[in-house]
Amino acid sequence: MSDGDDARAPAESELIRLLRERAAQLPDEPDPADDADPFDDFDGWDGLSPTVDPSSRDLLSQWADEEHIETESPARHWTPLVVAAVILVVVAVLAVGVRFVLDTGGDDDDAGTRGDDVEAPSVTDADPPTLDDLTADVTVPPGPAEGLTVADKGVTIVEDRFDAERREGTFAVIIDNPHADWLAQGVQVDVRMLDESGTEVGSDAAFLEIVLPGQQVAVGALFFDAPAVPVVELAVTLDVARWRETGPFDGDFTIGEIVTEEAEFSGVRTAFTLRSDFADPLIDTGVTAVYRGPDGQIVGGSDTFLDLLEPGVATPVEISLLANIPIDQISATEIYPAAGFGFVPDQ
Repeated sequence: MSDGDDARAPAESELIRLLRERAAQLPDEPDPADDADPFDDFDGWDGLSPTVDPSSRDLLSQWADEEHIETESPARHWTPLVVAAVILVVVAVLAVGVRFVLDTGGDDDDAGTRGDDVEAPSVTDADPPTLDDLTADVTVPPGPAEGLTVADKGVTIVEDRFDAERREGTFAVIIDNPHADWLAQGVQVDVRMLDESGTEVGSDAAFLEIVLPGQQVAVGALFFDAPAVPVVELAVTLDVARWRETGPFDGDFTIGEIVTEEAEFSGVRTAFTLRSDFADPLIDTGVTAVYRGPDGQIVGGSDTFLDLLEPGVATPVEISLLANIPIDQISATEIYPAAGFGFVPDQ
């Protein structure tokens, strides 16, 4: 052997001796219930071998002194309370499932199923209610045996003031309420224009909010694209939404001086004053001007609205008839005020 081999032999023998002594110190059968760390009695790595590097011995000793962490999952302990809670949850789920099956089975012998092909009815699939459906429970008191009457009417067709190839026209209808105790609300006025053969060649419509007992009112309008054939007759239909038995009213309208003159471009302009003799202010009062020709026939009409009429105050009013009618074809102008829905009778 060389000198190097002789130097290592004592060291290896010493290492074996130390390991045997350490093994003799360990217990023969460790107690499994003992929770002590097996490294608690370890004295370190310093005495094992003189050939171990000092820095390595320090690292090994540090690792041996550190707390040993258990990486295995702790055992689960199922207490009776947890087991009872799980059983209750399972029973509840089963009860919901049984009820769902019973609800979807149907009342017939055939067991029904709830599938994609079964659609629940939707309110949007139904037809919208009609006016009769909405008013089925509404009772409107009957009105007088005789309704409103047409006192006079007239129409004029003239050449369009801007286009000689086209026609324009104007009409007016005077309406009479012959009943001293009945008020008419919501009056629809439908006008049909008839030629010599009685064929309808045009139509128009107007609306009156209120016709007081014993009052005369009027509607008038300008319309374009008038019939090219002569209009010889107006067929007028009056529909009253509601009659109210109110008795006569205390009050009336007072009309100041009426001045009708030629307008700046075409047609005529009418100016006057209107005073309300009713006790309360009136709002949305309609005012219609009816024009008559030299023969006394109605040639047309036009209207306007007043936002407010204070009692006893003369309010200036102006109405323009824009139809292409020369001033010499108008010999008289009549004014017909009509109360609006803002006039609420107390009687």
